[in-house]
Amino acid sequence: MLVSLVALMYDIFFASRTDEVVFLDKEQRLEALVKSTNIEYSRNLESQWSGPEDISPTMLDDEFTQVVEPLVPANSGIRFGLYVPSTEKIAVLGFLHNYRNLSQEEEAQREKDILANTKPGLIATEMGKEPLFRISGSWDDQVVAYITPVVVKGKVIAVMWVEERLNPFFYQSSYFGKLLRYFTLVVLALVMMGTLIIIKNLTSGVDRLKQGLHNMESDIHQLLPEMSGELGQVARAVNRMAVGLAEKERLEDQLRQSEHLIALGRLATGVAHELRNPIGIIKTLVELMKQEYSQVSGIEEFTRAIDEQVDRQEVEIQELLDFGRPSKVSMKECSVNKLIKGVLSFSAAMLRKQNVVVDFQPDNKIAKIIADAEKLKQVFVNIIVNAAESMPCGGKLEIITKETDNTVTIIFSDTGEGIPAEETSNIFDPFYTTKKTGTGLGLSISYQNIKLHGGTIDVDSDLDKGATFIINLPVIPQCSDRSDLLDTKNSGN
Repeated sequence: MLVSLVALMYDIFFASRTDEVVFLDKEQRLEALVKSTNIEYSRNLESQWSGPEDISPTMLDDEFTQVVEPLVPANSGIRFGLYVPSTEKIAVLGFLHNYRNLSQEEEAQREKDILANTKPGLIATEMGKEPLFRISGSWDDQVVAYITPVVVKGKVIAVMWVEERLNPFFYQSSYFGKLLRYFTLVVLALVMMGTLIIIKNLTSGVDRLKQGLHNMESDIHQLLPEMSGELGQVARAVNRMAVGLAEKERLEDQLRQSEHLIALGRLATGVAHELRNPIGIIKTLVELMKQEYSQVSGIEEFTRAIDEQVDRQEVEIQELLDFGRPSKVSMKECSVNKLIKGVLSFSAAMLRKQNVVVDFQPDNKIAKIIADAEKLKQVFVNIIVNAAESMPCGGKLEIITKETDNTVTIIFSDTGEGIPAEETSNIFDPFYTTKKTGTGLGLSISYQNIKLHGGTIDVDSDLDKGATFIINLPVIPQCSDRSDLLDTKNSGN
């Protein structure tokens, strides 16, 4: 770009000035020659023109020849011409090129060509009555002419001109100079367009980077878009840093959750142990009451109510123990489809009572997995029961199984009341529940059971839009004995 600017500046400030000097010299020399010739020619015509009639064309031509012919040998390469408006004919003396004797036909054609090239300038001079300096011809043969009117007694009777051919080197260099100028302008335009495109791409990339960083401020998981060049390197570096921070945040959350679960596990097992003893005593006393006071009226009704409440408490105590104490995992090969069908078979009555229609779409090509069948059944039961309870007026439960990259995916989608979006991140927490009754341990236990198999469980829901639970289980899991979830050392149980 700098070279193009230098070339253009040189052409504008130096080469163009050289052209001006050459043309100015030509103009001054031709002006002096045609003026002196015109003065002498006009003086001779005035001395011969005495009558009221116009000067005849013959007299004009003869006098022109008489005045100019002596000047031709001394001005080689210069052509003198006279145009008579009344007859629209010209007289020409002298040659621009090396000349030879021409035939009458060639001379007539020559005068015709000269008149065609110079007539616009001749007419302009006649009408304006002012001298005119002009350039004519083609790019490879240019002629400069100085044209002046012949005025006798205040009347333009003819137009005289003197013209000279420019040196071929000059107009060829001028032509190539113009080409160079246009080429330089084109190069400058292309460079400027390229520069504008680069600047636009750069500013666009910076804007995308700024927008990406703004989005990342609110959510570190929203990575910057892929970009090329140095901005792309910056974006990739920021993305690597964001991924590291997100992983650190995930590990910190997992650590906090583990610590929370450890504390809750200790509390749950302690509470369950302490509750089981008095519940056992109450149950024993009820059995004694049934035997010793069987004759008392109404005793059966009271003992039955106590038994129901005791059984209910035993179920909740068992949930606390299942949550709080480690349990052994019995791993064996099993089919997810068969497990779900088994759960649906003994849940069919409950689902019919709730007017829930089940649409089970199993993928019969999925592989069998290594898992604890009972724990997976517990997970499926919890999700199906929760789905049915979220549809008190009936609805649809869709269950889909599929396999991708050695991972079996089970999707439970219901049309129930849904879960508020702000609460979906808490539903797997122990003792957290959105139901009026319940311990809030069902989904937490399900979460732990899935973790035991090295899988994941997620929920996608919104209020009044149903809920979708997605379970991913590896075909061959990396099992855990829940030591990563709970610490029961020194628990006293």
